[in-house]
Amino acid sequence: MIDSLEFAKFLDKNIGFFAGVPDSLLKPLNSALNQVAGDGKFFTTANEGQAVAFACGYHLATSKIGLVYMQNSGLGNAINPILSLADEKVYGLPFLMLIGLRGGVNDEPQHKKQGEVTGKILAACGIPFITLVKDIKKAEVQILNAIEECMKNITPFAVLIEKDTFEKFNLDDVGNGYSLNREEAISLIQDTFVGAKFISTTGMISRENYELRDLKNQGHENDFLVVGSMGFASSIAFMIDKFSKNRVICLDGDGSFIMHMGSIFNFKDSRFIHVVLNNFAHDSVGGQETNAKNGNFALIAKSCGYDESYSVSSKNELISVLDRIKDSQKLIFLEIRVSKGARKDLGRPKDILKLKEKFCKGL
Repeated sequence: MIDSLEFAKFLDKNIGFFAGVPDSLLKPLNSALNQVAGDGKFFTTANEGQAVAFACGYHLATSKIGLVYMQNSGLGNAINPILSLADEKVYGLPFLMLIGLRGGVNDEPQHKKQGEVTGKILAACGIPFITLVKDIKKAEVQILNAIEECMKNITPFAVLIEKDTFEKFNLDDVGNGYSLNREEAISLIQDTFVGAKFISTTGMISRENYELRDLKNQGHENDFLVVGSMGFASSIAFMIDKFSKNRVICLDGDGSFIMHMGSIFNFKDSRFIHVVLNNFAHDSVGGQETNAKNGNFALIAKSCGYDESYSVSSKNELISVLDRIKDSQKLIFLEIRVSKGARKDLGRPKDILKLKEKFCKGL
């Protein structure tokens, strides 16, 4: 395995600019880069396409190459600017990509297909790629060669990162100051909207929604777990609200809300409840900060046509708002500011195809 801090120092010396969306396989390196590079050189972007745009803008301004980091599931978000902006047949804007390669043996269903086709997608896009070796000296040579090829051929170059490539490295977790935990908030929402259809976003939120049903001896027929497709749960909820007669609740996260925030301009005149559980972090891939602190979600939602918009940060505040909106037939936005972290023994959904079938039968 590679010493994350030493490799981060090497990358900072030889590249010095980093932008992307966190990934669990890259967590140790991301944390080390965040410490080494710091503000102004290390960015967590809304989505992978923005990270590509950042790297392209950095090259235009400095003639240097930047590094874009992502999970392979986010490659689709990056393809548009890669092919229509950075490609050698357009502007020829070089940058390096570090891509966490999910989809291995015993990985989750949402990663299987992406893992199978990642190399094929890169090849189809004309992007050369290698797999990083797990020896720091050899890995450094690989990176230097990749940088040289990037600059020589004015093209993006991808470096695939397998599981257990980097040694553990953790930044000090100072928390976010909120005491209400996410699982408790989800439980209160479930108990308020009995029989409603729940659309929950990828990561910890769907896992907690699923596990709470089991703990309460409830079925899963009212839940659609958006285990992949980060940022699209609210759009799915909107269409289920539009084309069914069911009460619809969307359980979103701050990272997923930010990723495709433009979607909410379409939701005006619908009647679902859009909950954003905001812990200011990408919890399911290591707890790295989102940019949620830079904006006011409730004001953004209100300005985009939501009938009512709330922000709460305590159990009592949440109970009060839930009581107020439980019978509403309006489009409602509810931000719940929650603490970081999740239970260590949190389970994962099983047999998601059967879960989908049960959900559809109940619509």
